[in-house]
Amino acid sequence: MPRRILNTLACIVLFWLGLAAGPVSAIDLDSGWEYRWGDSPFTAAGVPVWTLETPEQSADAWHAIGFPSNPPGRDGRENVWFRTVLPDGHWRDPVLYIFSVDLIVEVYVDGHKIYDYGQFDAHGKGHFEGWPWHMIALPEDSAGKPIYFRIFSNYMDIGLWGEVKLMERLELLRYILGNSIERLITSGFSLLIALLALVFALLRYEPRRFGAIALFALASGGMVLSGSQINLLLIDRALVWDYLGAGGYFLIPVAMALLLEDWLRPACSRLFKLIWRFHLLYLVGAIGLSAAGVVSLASTYPVFDALFALTLALLWTPVLRFWRRANSDQRAILSAYAIFSLLLLLDMAVAHSLLPWYQIPVAWGTLVFSMAIVTISLRHYSRTQDALKAMNRVLEERVCQRTAELEALATRETERARFLTLENRKRIEIEDLISALQDRRSLRESGPILGEALPRLCRPLGGAFYQFSTTEGVYQLKAHWGDPPPAVPSERIVSSQALDRREAPSELGQWCFEIGYQDPRQGEHILGCLWLHCPDDTPADHRLTWRRLIERGVERINLTLSTISLHETLSQLSYEDGLTGLKNRRFLDDALAREIDLAQRHNRPLSVLICDIDHFKHFNDTYGHEAGDTVIKTVAEHLTEVFRHTDIICRYGGEEFVIVLPGAPAEDGHQRAETLRTRVAALDLQHEGTTLGSITLSTGIASWPEMIADPSELLTRADQALYRAKQAGRNRVERAL
Repeated sequence: MPRRILNTLACIVLFWLGLAAGPVSAIDLDSGWEYRWGDSPFTAAGVPVWTLETPEQSADAWHAIGFPSNPPGRDGRENVWFRTVLPDGHWRDPVLYIFSVDLIVEVYVDGHKIYDYGQFDAHGKGHFEGWPWHMIALPEDSAGKPIYFRIFSNYMDIGLWGEVKLMERLELLRYILGNSIERLITSGFSLLIALLALVFALLRYEPRRFGAIALFALASGGMVLSGSQINLLLIDRALVWDYLGAGGYFLIPVAMALLLEDWLRPACSRLFKLIWRFHLLYLVGAIGLSAAGVVSLASTYPVFDALFALTLALLWTPVLRFWRRANSDQRAILSAYAIFSLLLLLDMAVAHSLLPWYQIPVAWGTLVFSMAIVTISLRHYSRTQDALKAMNRVLEERVCQRTAELEALATRETERARFLTLENRKRIEIEDLISALQDRRSLRESGPILGEALPRLCRPLGGAFYQFSTTEGVYQLKAHWGDPPPAVPSERIVSSQALDRREAPSELGQWCFEIGYQDPRQGEHILGCLWLHCPDDTPADHRLTWRRLIERGVERINLTLSTISLHETLSQLSYEDGLTGLKNRRFLDDALAREIDLAQRHNRPLSVLICDIDHFKHFNDTYGHEAGDTVIKTVAEHLTEVFRHTDIICRYGGEEFVIVLPGAPAEDGHQRAETLRTRVAALDLQHEGTTLGSITLSTGIASWPEMIADPSELLTRADQALYRAKQAGRNRVERAL
């Protein structure tokens, strides 16, 4: 369960970082499958014998099949094995994704069980445990090996279902999230409609109609939500989600019949009542019997699908007769109903293998049907409300005529309500400002947001914002609105001492607030000061409310800025080398993989250089580690001067440096390496008055596609070239062979 939650959080983080955009890299395992009816005997050690047989021994027992589902000649058999060979490839964390399995499964590689879902008894049978999607972690050395699937099913289908893909774990999580967004949004919208319709029904405004809408939205929302694959990452209880989906699915015809009965009455009301009562009885019976263990939940679906298809035909018969005399609202409802019915029938056809597998967008049919019903119902509601508003206006005019003596009190209450509205709006603006700041990753990006948002936030109060200049040590006027505070001229630069909080005459309605943050390494840091002036005629309680509101807003701004500063500092410490300021090895691992992908995608060259300071250990032993640090920093400075800003320069460890040159062929990298070698060899190093002498560099170069065919070997081949440069006498540049 914790691993599922961590996977979900990782998936969400990747999505919001933008990695969920673009295609998912995966291999479809839709060929090379074989099947074998029956169940394998097991050795004394519990290893299936069929997984140990050589291809020659089992050639006659296994038969080829296009996709591992429903092999021919079942004849009531409930056990089957499937196998295929995993493709070769370089995977960091490979997993096998299966959309669904009918009904329980065990997976073996090299005779070892690597995954199971459901419990097999001594006879190779088991009970239905739900229809989840499966993420099967593969061993690191599984590429090119056969993988076996042991399956039991007493359902009408047997085997794998939907799609089978091989991909990286994070790619799968991103794929699951992408597949679930549509259902999550649609189900959330349907459940919101259900809540609103229920509220209208409880308020006794057309309770029959809105009650039916609430029931339909609840049923369709539950059905769509249960089919969202991300659910299992949050609550790993497939059977619970299947019961939720079955309840919503079985409730759909009940809600549809109630809705059509309301919209089309009195035509065929008796038929509609018979239909929804029959399906309500089936819902209670199917869920109850399956929960009690009398029947399997899976076995209730085929029966319901047949009944539901018949129900749709019965519902459509009166609908077609009613079409000609239906009004525009009723035709809109019937059109949406037709779309939804068609999608449901297509989904049934796919589920029963009458059509090739495809994820039918039933969620969109639900959305269209719900939107049509809600739009028409709300339009009727709006018309009624308009009539009520007109009546209210008449009543208000009469009340105003009879309550002239209360005008003064009404004026004061109106002013109070206006101030409360303004206060609420300012609270919302503070929340928007905090949200905008939280979306920024650096304090540099936060400055323009403050300069733009503070005047809007503080109006109608007059004021000014002074930004502190760290280079000049003074405050500079950056923004000014309304009447500037009289104690601080807006035409000149004022010193930080003149803006001290203690000198602000707050008792006269002039306030000064410091904008700043806590730096994890340097302590408190002031960005600027916010001066405000409250009009003299402002009531005392309003003035106090304003001051407290601004104080809380500034405190939250400062806290948010401190959080941004902390994140920025942690990010720098995570990816920067503390001695040289260059990127570190951790950054290189991510950046090199990204540049390899870009180079392959755009078919452009990519070169990698590894530089090493010759005899550095001897240098350290002779002059000390501080002198060695001076040498490393000096080489780092020359690296940044010789190579381009677009090149990635990293300290690889100790006296080694790695440079990644996107778009640079081998010759370009060789010329830059020679330039660096020459410049470093000509240096006359000094440290604390001591002459250190000269140093030399040895460099290895590898370039794709000019030198090597596989870009993932760039770093290894460059390191081998560096080794040859060392063996050849050092102070030289060698290319990969």
